[in-house]
Amino acid sequence: MNILAPLSERLSRLGTERGILAVTPLLLALSAATINVAYYEVHGPTLHSLMLLSLVWLVLHLRGGQRLEMGRLGYLLSAIFLVYAVIAVVAAGTAGFNTDALDRLDHFSYFLAGVFLIPFLVAARVRPIWFWGAVAAAALLSGLYAYWEVHALGPAFEQATGLDYRAGGSKGKQIPFGDIATLAAVLSALAACVYYPRRRLLAALFVIAALGGSYASFASGTRGAWLFFPTGILVIALYLMQRYPAHRRQLLAALAALALAAGIALVQSEQIRDRFATAIAEVTSYAEGDGVQPGNSLGERFEMWRAAWMAFEGHPWLGIGVGQLNAHFKQAADDGLISQAIVAFNDGEGHTHAHNDYIHALATRGLIGLGSLLLLYLVPLGIFARTALMQPDPGLRAIGYAGILTILAYTQFSLTDSILLMRITAGYFVLLTCWLLAMSLAGRRVTSP
Repeated sequence: MNILAPLSERLSRLGTERGILAVTPLLLALSAATINVAYYEVHGPTLHSLMLLSLVWLVLHLRGGQRLEMGRLGYLLSAIFLVYAVIAVVAAGTAGFNTDALDRLDHFSYFLAGVFLIPFLVAARVRPIWFWGAVAAAALLSGLYAYWEVHALGPAFEQATGLDYRAGGSKGKQIPFGDIATLAAVLSALAACVYYPRRRLLAALFVIAALGGSYASFASGTRGAWLFFPTGILVIALYLMQRYPAHRRQLLAALAALALAAGIALVQSEQIRDRFATAIAEVTSYAEGDGVQPGNSLGERFEMWRAAWMAFEGHPWLGIGVGQLNAHFKQAADDGLISQAIVAFNDGEGHTHAHNDYIHALATRGLIGLGSLLLLYLVPLGIFARTALMQPDPGLRAIGYAGILTILAYTQFSLTDSILLMRITAGYFVLLTCWLLAMSLAGRRVTSP
């Protein structure tokens, strides 16, 4: 019995590891697909389950004396996620870990989980079709949910307020809803290009999903998200030109025609024209200080950026501390340095972030924090670019392009909002990025679609 006990324990551990890895694709797909339509009911529980299972798997794996099969690059990526989270903790410590600091640290737990997700997902060897299906489902479900919102809730809202209704998903947040729908739509369009040569029906379904996600994006009224569409079209065009080098001229002509058709379609939309006209009016009428009235979204952003820059100038290395920007805004408004509109927001609670991840990082975590943010974006981007350009397998190259799109989307979205400080978009970034990095690191073992 003494001899058999260690063997029994080992078999039990191996069975648990395999069981965890077996359910991983389904949990990944459910979490990625339902983020906009069932955030609390499905997305959150499945994402948190994945994070917990990744930690359990890692403990079991290391206890068994097995090595992690992700190479030096995988360790570097995990280290980047760890550094990003640790710098936030250090910056919170500069504020004495007060209530605001501890509340904001919660957002960084997703990045800490990324440390464990990368080796876990490398071991899971999830087939790419799970990823493409999940993002397509996210796009299509977002479109259906937005359609329901606009027609079921929109008329009463417009009658009561006189304003156009903007779809916000199950969480009721228009900007993250629009950002996620836009990214899912573009990824679905890429998936259609990937599968078109061999599986035409599946490619058609991806096109439908892309249209649904695009509808959700426009129904959300998220102007910052719309600016990603040209970037997405350009990256997909590069993918197609790499895959079909003999047809580059035709592809360039098709790209120009698509851009023209999209421009004409946008001009025909009264809601889109109004949103851009409002943006132009907000920029041209902007004046520093109390000239900015509540509701002027771009004017408020300019004021928050000015105030955040003041905070950085006073504390350039580690910033004023995680969670301290709201108090800084209130003090700056009381001193007459910025508009009172910043603190009048949310019934006097005021804005809590700078609506720009880069400037927010400078203000709350200083140059060190900004450096960790740039590493978080640029190192994965480099890995995805290498996968897209160097891998001979077309399926794996497509994963590289999907990673490029994901990183570029977040770098653009970060210009007009602090999306890495919102649980919904921060969690989605970690989920998609770690999933795509794991498939890239798995390399030759990842099967073609």
